[in-house]
Amino acid sequence: MSSFHLFDLFPLWVTFLFVIVIILVGAWSGVTFTRWKKNSLSEEDGPLNTIVGANLALLAFILAFTFGLTTTRFDARKMYMLDEVNTIETTWLRAGLISEPARTEIKDLLKEYVRIRVELAKHPEMIEEVIGQSTGIQHKIWIIVNDLVKMEPRNDAINALLIESVNDMFDNQTKRITVTQSHRIPGMIWVALFTLTFISMFAVGYLFGKMEKTNWYLILALSLAFTAVILVIIDLDSTRGTIQINHQPTFNLYERISGG
Repeated sequence: MSSFHLFDLFPLWVTFLFVIVIILVGAWSGVTFTRWKKNSLSEEDGPLNTIVGANLALLAFILAFTFGLTTTRFDARKMYMLDEVNTIETTWLRAGLISEPARTEIKDLLKEYVRIRVELAKHPEMIEEVIGQSTGIQHKIWIIVNDLVKMEPRNDAINALLIESVNDMFDNQTKRITVTQSHRIPGMIWVALFTLTFISMFAVGYLFGKMEKTNWYLILALSLAFTAVILVIIDLDSTRGTIQINHQPTFNLYERISGG
């Protein structure tokens, strides 16, 4: 499962230039088209203003819709990160109830399990590598748990508690991978967003082109406003952008279990 998206290939400043160019080219195209067809224009400003306003309202709607998708996913990533930290710590504590050598083996594996998450928080580009390592650690932990159940069948209550927390820990990784890798904005929504952005700015340029002198300062200000919102959406949708969830609970957990 890959989290690759087109915007992951470029730094944020390149994405900014790409978005601002699309918007400004759309406005420039509208102004140029109006000037080119100047002699045949006979539209009244009223209907034209209504059409431009409707285009901008539709663009604002899809921006709000897309922004809502990214913020919901961002909140889910934070929630699942906290859930995973809690289940790992619960597994760590319950591992202390079982006998040696399984106790030490599971705790050592849990330390490594958290350590690679600390590395991932510092280096988001390592996500595929960390997923592979986590899956390997889970396999080792499950083998130890299976052996423990076979060797100590009388400790059913303790074994059941450990199995429950281990399963919850595994489930939380699956949730984090799914929401991080799969629940991103679909490509068709990006196509619709940029197409509507271009058409809306073309309509704005068309309206400004009817004036004797085009006010490019206002067009630039409007372009920067829309670009800022689109950049925030792109950054929130990416796991490698500047807007990241706070991984301090993971760091704190690693300090606790390493020191303990």
